[in-house]
Amino acid sequence: MTQKRQVLINAIMSMVQIAVIGGILFVLYRFLLKTIGIEQLGIWSLVLATTAVTQIANLGLSGSIVKFVAKYIARGENENVSNVIQTAFLSVGIFVALILMIGYPIAKWILSLVILPESLSSALAILPYAFLALWIMIVTSIFQAGLDGYQRIEIRSILLMGGALLHLLLCFMLAPRYGLMGIAYARIIQNFTILISSWILIKRYVPLLPIFPSKWNKNLFKEIISYGMSFQTMTIATMLYDPTTKALLSKFGGLSMVGYYEMASKMIKQFRALIVSANQVLIPVIADLKEKTPKKIRSVYSTSYNLLFYLALPLYSLTIICIPIISELWIGHYERIFVIFGTLLAIGWFLNTLNAPAHYANLGTGELRWNVVSHVAIAFLNVGLSFLLGFFYGGMGVVIAWVISLALGSSIIYLSYHIRHKIPLIELAPKASRIIIITCLIGIFSFFIIHHKFFGSFNTIALNGIIILLFSMIVFPSLWFHPMRKRLMEWMTTEFSNKKVVM
Repeated sequence: MTQKRQVLINAIMSMVQIAVIGGILFVLYRFLLKTIGIEQLGIWSLVLATTAVTQIANLGLSGSIVKFVAKYIARGENENVSNVIQTAFLSVGIFVALILMIGYPIAKWILSLVILPESLSSALAILPYAFLALWIMIVTSIFQAGLDGYQRIEIRSILLMGGALLHLLLCFMLAPRYGLMGIAYARIIQNFTILISSWILIKRYVPLLPIFPSKWNKNLFKEIISYGMSFQTMTIATMLYDPTTKALLSKFGGLSMVGYYEMASKMIKQFRALIVSANQVLIPVIADLKEKTPKKIRSVYSTSYNLLFYLALPLYSLTIICIPIISELWIGHYERIFVIFGTLLAIGWFLNTLNAPAHYANLGTGELRWNVVSHVAIAFLNVGLSFLLGFFYGGMGVVIAWVISLALGSSIIYLSYHIRHKIPLIELAPKASRIIIITCLIGIFSFFIIHHKFFGSFNTIALNGIIILLFSMIVFPSLWFHPMRKRLMEWMTTEFSNKKVVM
């Protein structure tokens, strides 16, 4: 199998994974809304956000594994591949366990600050289970990163889809009887199943791995930790994103706002992941190119960015159009808070999505400086603006602050990449896609006018169905006649017919 064909398969499976998991989340959250209610869902969201802070103990090693596994595969050093995975697993497993024990009382204290007393006991009851599920997930990420290093991302996608389906079935069985505790049980079983499956699969590609990881290599640890510390800085900064937003949203807006924010955030992130996951396959590819033909990296970046822009703008625009009908289908009624949160988050995450090719190119080459600067900037902007706008404008101000922070901080990555590599900034809006920009803006503007004028006069689903049809008629021609569509179709057809194509 050629490398290009493997990249294509990885990208397609990554998108299939996101679509399948998105569908599962839709069913799951609708079920949980009816079973435990929006406030209990808000508690679960806050607990997960609080425990996520302890991912500082990851040391950035799971992010490093992809690069170093790909590096040693390219060099044919199979023993080092095995040693890298074992060293990372043992380091992360032990250190994360220690941090979780230290962080448990701190997490209890944080929850007591942001959750009302009558809801606190429910949050504290599931906290230990959330910590255990997190530990399993973090150590599993080492094996999954190993699969990514072998450019077998499609295998990881299948694992995650199977895990999500298992989690859904377990919630169906356990949530009605045990409530929040049932969801916690389901998460632990899901994560443990994925852990065992990931270990069995990575061992197929690395026969030198023992049954139980037991070898720790000091020199390899130093090598991957030096790269991983940049990841760690990004991890620490990222930990201030969701926990800060949800904690302040709980304080200034209440648990129901947290619940609707959680749903809107999950929805938009799934749409975002549908696009970004395809770009993520570039990390091992670029790591391999750096070892062999570094001159090709710029061409790969340009192709990736143009394709991403071609897909992202209409997808995010359509998402904004569909939010009211999603509210009807998912929540059961038009929920104004959910719709506003979803629209704001779609704008912020679109601007963030544009940095994906530069972000992953930097990860592949090991040039992480501007990735780190971007994450730190987002974190500090979010903390400062969320306090300020939350104090004056309540929960809505907190979400607006997050969107502003996300958009401004994310721009650092793609602006710096273009400047460093002497790529004109005007290419951030590719010439071939400028008609799409105009048609999407017209489509969104038409949506707001029609929705405002006729809301309440027609059934929401019928009204939005008409709007979606109108939007499609406006935007589709610009997508169809775009040169990227023809190039993408030719690439897919050629690769799957085993013919050679110049990318």
